[in-house]
Amino acid sequence: MIITNTEKGILLRWREGGEREEEIISFNDFKPHFFVEKDSRLVKLDGETVYIKEKYENRNTTAFRMDLSYEQGNFKSLEGKELVKVTWSPCHSKYTKKVKSYFHNRGDRTYEADVQYHYRYAVDMLDTIPEYNLRKWYWDMEWMQGGEHDGAITAIVVYDNYDDEYYTLTWQPDSDETEKTTLEKFLILLFEKDPDMLISWFGWKFDLPKLIERLHANDLDPRLLSPVMEVDGVKWSINASAIEVKTNRVENYSPIAQPIKGRICVPLDLAFERQWNDAQRGTLPSMALDYIAETVLGKKKLVSEKFPDKNEFFERGWLEDTETYVEYANIDVQLLVEIDETNHTSESVLALQRLLKAPFDACFYASNMGSIYFMRHAHWKAPTGRKGERKSYDGAMVYDPLSEETNGLHSNVAAFDFAGLYPSMIISRNISWESVSKEPTELAVNLKTPKDFSPVVEEDMRYFKTDKLGLLPRSVLELKTLRQEYKKNMKMFPDEYAKWNNNQLAVKRLMASFYGIIAYQGFGWADVDLAASITASAREAIREAARLAKEMS
Repeated sequence: MIITNTEKGILLRWREGGEREEEIISFNDFKPHFFVEKDSRLVKLDGETVYIKEKYENRNTTAFRMDLSYEQGNFKSLEGKELVKVTWSPCHSKYTKKVKSYFHNRGDRTYEADVQYHYRYAVDMLDTIPEYNLRKWYWDMEWMQGGEHDGAITAIVVYDNYDDEYYTLTWQPDSDETEKTTLEKFLILLFEKDPDMLISWFGWKFDLPKLIERLHANDLDPRLLSPVMEVDGVKWSINASAIEVKTNRVENYSPIAQPIKGRICVPLDLAFERQWNDAQRGTLPSMALDYIAETVLGKKKLVSEKFPDKNEFFERGWLEDTETYVEYANIDVQLLVEIDETNHTSESVLALQRLLKAPFDACFYASNMGSIYFMRHAHWKAPTGRKGERKSYDGAMVYDPLSEETNGLHSNVAAFDFAGLYPSMIISRNISWESVSKEPTELAVNLKTPKDFSPVVEEDMRYFKTDKLGLLPRSVLELKTLRQEYKKNMKMFPDEYAKWNNNQLAVKRLMASFYGIIAYQGFGWADVDLAASITASAREAIREAARLAKEMS
């Protein structure tokens, strides 16, 4: 499902029986908001008017009137402080940072003011995301490097999963076709097919910025890539009365950016790398498509007999080895399709989206995944993240064979591994934000547990409550149960093996994000003491396992 923030509000797009459905939720229908403490001296429960500075296109700065409203409800901080919901008029998500700064600049704390608007909508309004059959476009481009046509797009190849067909668009200087007519045909095809997903290999870094650049250079509006005429970094300039492309913005999209509003841009490179790492298959030495294709599929990219040197091929192949050049572009897209379909890569991200009930771009990084999950399940509001001094703490064990005198050749060697070490520690010690105890309990952790097998000589204790299971261990247990159900379904429904495998891997990835979000300092859900308690508990467990192993030997 497509869930994205636009200039008009939240855009939802999906398919029912293959047919396009969409809805726009205006800012007035779902108001951007965050929370502040009710007893703040700035809070006027009957509303107030403030003045916010705004810099306009002509670089003039002015102050404009903004009305703040406060809504009371069952909103609490972790410490139990009463909070109120802040909304504003003019009602637009683009003012969130300015309103947040109004409070921060006056020394007031805010809560969840760093939550993106479309994330906020998903958490508050979506109870489920059904499984949709999305229309996928796998695409790749080639462009000229050097010479008279330097930078010009020479070929675009698309595979449409609904049509099960490859579309190749190319041109030559001595033909009736031009770069502009080729780009026009691409836009027409895009409009006619209206794909939900644009899947590429490093397309966010190379292909999409180049496509936007060349559309603009050929007097074609890059906003036509979007069904709602919105592309990040592209806007209509009032002063110039023309389309303006902010090159610095376009050339620096993040891998998970969704710049084309109304279409999901899939970074297949990142999704595959995450999938590979989740499977613990080792570190990939290269993410180049030719290396991945050979490693995963046993296939190599096409090499020109006329220009075996890749650089020379890209400089001369289009004009002097045209057939091979176009075939090269087609094979690249075929490799994308095969990598994705063989590994169910894009479907695994969609499975995680359904599990989280979140926008697609929230399904890659721990901070996004964890925060959305905890916002749904916590009874408190997390503080807005703020940058500050980083606090160090001890991490994993560092086993030195020399100091432990275990170096050398050994026979009858057995391997021992913890299944989900950090999640197990979270459960066994009830480690969670709200379960921290100021009084000593039997659930104790010594943060000074050594990182090796030397004796414990210092103590810095943390304690956790025993009367009620905290949010963090409860979440881990619930997800473990869900994952086991999915694994059973893999065996019970062999025809749907890929689906249930994707689902169980989605749960695994979500659980793995929990420690990452706790350790992500400067983030609202981060807590260094909790992170240190988890790693210290893990060190204790490893030390105890080693002690027992030594006794057995």
